[in-house]
Amino acid sequence: MRHHVQMAKYDCLKFINEAVFTVLMIGISAYLAAQHVISTGAVLTSYLCFNQLLKPLEELHRILDELSESLVLAEDFFRLAEIPCDFSFQPSGLPVCPLEADPQNAVEIRHLCFSYGQDKMILNDLALTVRRGMFLGIAGPSGCGKSSLIKAICKLENYQGEILIDGKDLRLFSRKELSKTIALVPQNPFLIAGTIYENTCYGLERQPMDEEVRGALQKSCLQEFVDSLPEGVHTAISEGGGNLSGGQRQRVAIARIFLRRPKILILDEATSALDNTSERTIQHEIERLVREQDMTVISIAHRLTTLKNADRIIVMDGGAIIQSGTYQELIEREGIFSDMYHGKLK
Repeated sequence: MRHHVQMAKYDCLKFINEAVFTVLMIGISAYLAAQHVISTGAVLTSYLCFNQLLKPLEELHRILDELSESLVLAEDFFRLAEIPCDFSFQPSGLPVCPLEADPQNAVEIRHLCFSYGQDKMILNDLALTVRRGMFLGIAGPSGCGKSSLIKAICKLENYQGEILIDGKDLRLFSRKELSKTIALVPQNPFLIAGTIYENTCYGLERQPMDEEVRGALQKSCLQEFVDSLPEGVHTAISEGGGNLSGGQRQRVAIARIFLRRPKILILDEATSALDNTSERTIQHEIERLVREQDMTVISIAHRLTTLKNADRIIVMDGGAIIQSGTYQELIEREGIFSDMYHGKLK
């Protein structure tokens, strides 16, 4: 951008200089012709010679312009080349020391620390164990580190400490391997420009039949809406799902769960835009899938009532786990969860 601004200024100055010198040349030639110093034909000859002189100068300007632009592009390239490779896409088999792990643990976190920059610690020496097939709920006030914890587990942010998935160090997972193991449904899922079918099947290595996709959409309470569309599951949606509501985008993302059937399912306020009836229906379908697949679920709740059936709930504040227990235990126990339940804290 800076280069283009400078070249635009240079073009303006070049045009002004050419115009000024052309006028001066014609003016001086005309004056000399009027004084009979040179002939009238010499005026025309001088003008033509001046134009011929400008052509190589314009070519020199073009060469300098392209050279300057090439230097800017080279600078951008080297700056890009110096950016460290995204660690989450590093291949498996990296030299990481083997860690002792319990094979019954789906997720095991030890001494986890995470911060944005060096100023504020978001997660501080956090430890957590999630058994296989467990439904773990996470609650806490805004900014307590819930989403940061999820990002660390999904290898979306760099971290300090140890995270083991199915007994294997998270650093040993490639992005492809991790995507097969963990499914994340965020609060604001991103949809690609394509059809509802393509977005529902996004990330699958197989191509399911339309009926299977409709079944997944039915479980996410979107089938009735899809059936009302002229082209059904093959209806096109815009980039980011701009022609769908927030709740419909969440339903599409949730429908992917029923097709993928991951080992570990992470819900980050995945039903925040849904009405209570749809949320209960989807929650029931997810619980049925969990029982069938022995799936491990980690859920950040938008509404605390969605954690009623959780095997265990952890309450976070200030980047640490300050409470742990079942839904009923935490309601009856004085603390942040009870305050949130009674509306004293959000």
